[in-house]
Amino acid sequence: MTDRMYKKEHEMRKHCQFFCLVFSLLFAASAFGQDQLAEWTQMLKEDLKAQKKDLVKKGMVTFTDEEAKRFWPIYDAYNNELGNFVDARVALIKAYADDYDTMTDATATELLSRRFDIEKRRAELDEKYRKQFATALSPRRLVRFYQIEHQLDLLIQLQASAAVPKMKWWTGGPS
Repeated sequence: MTDRMYKKEHEMRKHCQFFCLVFSLLFAASAFGQDQLAEWTQMLKEDLKAQKKDLVKKGMVTFTDEEAKRFWPIYDAYNNELGNFVDARVALIKAYADDYDTMTDATATELLSRRFDIEKRRAELDEKYRKQFATALSPRRLVRFYQIEHQLDLLIQLQASAAVPKMKWWTGGPS
């Protein structure tokens, strides 16, 4: 691994540790009032957008001025729509946390269906924007962008899922 790759990976991990902390706090969400949770979620989305954009900029440093002029407006629109997925994921984790101790099979099934729906809609969003990004970037640069985007999304998902307790598969007894 080159020194540059190590630094980039270290920086991504540092950002993801922040997200892990944030998602862990969702299990304390019952201590928040609804207004506080909405405000907190909005702050999370704004910070996530800013940090991701910074990492994408660092990963795409070789943009020409013309490419940057075409790419960033599309990226900003894409990133704004991604905010809906942050909302959906936060709501899903909050629902899981709220029902954790009293989870029924029906609720577990409904939560799993919501998770798959979020993933499906995210894939549809990526397909929609892939066509737009293709007007701004060469195919190789487009692949590079989606590699960076995919790595960031995986790291965020990994950190978030690591902070969520596993589903209890038994009823009663110690958790």
